[in-house]
Amino acid sequence: MITQRLQWFAIIVGILFLVMMIDLIRKNKVALKYALLWLFSGALMLLLAIFPQLLDKMARLIGIYSPVNALFAVLLCCGLVLMISFSVIMSGNKKAIVRLTQEISLMENRIRELEGKQAEEKAAEEKE
Repeated sequence: MITQRLQWFAIIVGILFLVMMIDLIRKNKVALKYALLWLFSGALMLLLAIFPQLLDKMARLIGIYSPVNALFAVLLCCGLVLMISFSVIMSGNKKAIVRLTQEISLMENRIRELEGKQAEEKAAEEKE
């Protein structure tokens, strides 16, 4: 069983975390689709802090001696899921950046060609 002090600390941290995430979403500093994992993690932390008996049952179920160690295991798993999720997002962003850079290069090349043609036409008009 976790101590009363640890339980209150976890509840306060969970509430502050959720309030902070909601504020970041409200101010458009974090997109909702990226914040959902953070909100889920914060809600899970708050749920386990409010109902520590769930943590006890989970610890016994997976064979962890201390519920506090089970809490660390849950937080570690949440962290791993978040890191994998953001790695996937960053990989997608990298591909998009490469594609956009290529498109910009093609557009710049096309602009130079059009400017060159326009300059040639202007020079031909001036000769006439």
